[in-house]
Amino acid sequence: MTWMGVQDALARSPEVAFRGRLRFSFDAMPLVADGLSLSKRLNLMRCGVDALLPAGRAFGLPPAIQIEPTNVCNLRCPLCPTGSGSSRRKSGFMPLGTFRQIIRELEDALVSVILYGWGEPFLNRDLAQMIRHCSERGILTATSTNGHFLQSVEQALRVVDAGLRAIVIAVDGSSQQTYEVYRKSGSVQKAQRCAAMIEEAKARRNSPIPYTNLRAVAMRANEQDLANLEQLAREMGVNMFSFKSLGGLSQAEDLEDYMPLDPHLRRYEYRGQVRQRKASVQCPYPFRQPTVFWDGTIVGCEFDYDLEAPWGRFGEQPFHRIWNSRQAVRLRRAIRCRQGRPGFCARCPYQDRTADSCVLHRVELRPAT
Repeated sequence: MTWMGVQDALARSPEVAFRGRLRFSFDAMPLVADGLSLSKRLNLMRCGVDALLPAGRAFGLPPAIQIEPTNVCNLRCPLCPTGSGSSRRKSGFMPLGTFRQIIRELEDALVSVILYGWGEPFLNRDLAQMIRHCSERGILTATSTNGHFLQSVEQALRVVDAGLRAIVIAVDGSSQQTYEVYRKSGSVQKAQRCAAMIEEAKARRNSPIPYTNLRAVAMRANEQDLANLEQLAREMGVNMFSFKSLGGLSQAEDLEDYMPLDPHLRRYEYRGQVRQRKASVQCPYPFRQPTVFWDGTIVGCEFDYDLEAPWGRFGEQPFHRIWNSRQAVRLRRAIRCRQGRPGFCARCPYQDRTADSCVLHRVELRPAT
């Protein structure tokens, strides 16, 4: 939804205005928000106006928000700031009370909440309650997991009953040997079991949700294994299989060690060892999808994980003031003018990509009903 272009948004406007329905894609997965309240419809219209105006001040509130349940993770993925240990933020878990305060302030505008950040979301024991809290207010939720903490049908049933709409399950190899090249300290069997448990729980409840996406990151270790992973996804009965290009810490010294040899699987184009530069990305996140870290700190983009340009903190002042604070307006203007962008923008993994999307391949195996 956040990357939706102006023409695409205009085409969907009549259905939003007259039927209260918004069809959109999140991380290549098809989602539908039904029964949108009048306040949410009006807010979407304001966001459309914001997209057309060159100002840094926003008239609409964000229709989507990313909330980080935790920045703690059990894996040691080398191109992740948490896994590599390079992040300078303190570690912790978002309290349920903080989460409820966020939703209370924004529920009249929110269409969707993305429940993950720089950690494994299911390590937060309140995650199912967070999902349910949104579902009860007509807010769609999506998350992404390494699967290690959803290993029983009972755990999966709590997620299904809470109303989670979509989940990405990271499985980067069909064998342990391939999987652990990047997902260090992880178990491919646990990741696969997570997907199986969710599908079993959906069957028990006769529920079409959550929409399940078995996802791989195309890397040197698994580029010959992607067809096997797609077959595995078919056998498991998930809704979708997809793989995306490798980004992460795009300036990391060992990025090249994980880069696929096939240039069609690479996110960036190289001449020798030199990465070719493209036009600046018109990032939508500070305009339509900010991030709230586990301690309530609000940033314009999740890639500001070391708080180079924080906007404020929930509870210290109302969100609408933070949303149009001096720091927020400054970042939006810097992005629009392509001048004075902070350091994390220069390190953006979306910058310089050769394809329109980081998702290089997606196949819907079982459409949602």
